[in-house]
Amino acid sequence: MALAYINLSAKQYFNFMCKTDFERRIFHDSYKEFQKKSKIYSQNNTLHTFSQMLQENEKANSLHQKLNYSVLNTLIAQENKIPILSDLDGKSILFDLAELNIYASDLLNKAGHVVYITYTSTKLVLHEIVGDLLILSYDIKGNFNETFMVKMTDELIVNYEQIEESVYNN
Repeated sequence: MALAYINLSAKQYFNFMCKTDFERRIFHDSYKEFQKKSKIYSQNNTLHTFSQMLQENEKANSLHQKLNYSVLNTLIAQENKIPILSDLDGKSILFDLAELNIYASDLLNKAGHVVYITYTSTKLVLHEIVGDLLILSYDIKGNFNETFMVKMTDELIVNYEQIEESVYNN
């Protein structure tokens, strides 16, 4: 029996200290797109940072979405696997949603570019909580399949969806 239906969310930050090809691709592609798409908010090159652009024009918030498109192919190549979240057997948890946001950026300093992706897992069935371990399975067409365990960490967010309630009749 399921305790609840949940999603797991985790954030991955990307900056100039990237270690993997995936991280480098996200960093470079998003910075290149930031350089192109932010020009209309830089007010004739007088504003250089994302925070300055936001302060002057609320519409600069649209840059988050515009940068999402620049990393879409790189995310697709991940085959819906969250690179920073795996079960105890080392298998990556699958995501349904990956959303890129700008943390900070600077047109004059690529090292000042920091973005993050918030991954949200597919719908999961929470079967049990044992200490800091979640016992889960994927919810595939209402059938509970093989269970796996994920260790809770400070970086992991559990999004509660629905509790299964037992009905008791006398």
